[in-house]
Amino acid sequence: MPVARLGAISPQKGAETIVYLASSPDVASVSGRYFYQRKPDTPSAAAQDDVAASRLWAESERLEAVAA
Repeated sequence: MPVARLGAISPQKGAETIVYLASSPDVASVSGRYFYQRKPDTPSAAAQDDVAASRLWAESERLEAVAA
């Protein structure tokens, strides 16, 4: 675990952007954007892969049906 901690951040630091987006009037009218460290950013290519997103959605539905 010591190696994993090298890139880890505190829960407070991890929540900082979410709290900012939920409470700041500066971004009250912003919707549908990706943010990283309180700044608008472009998601990775993998995060924009519609085929992968569809596969994930289908697999999630399948797994949910198995659990039900």
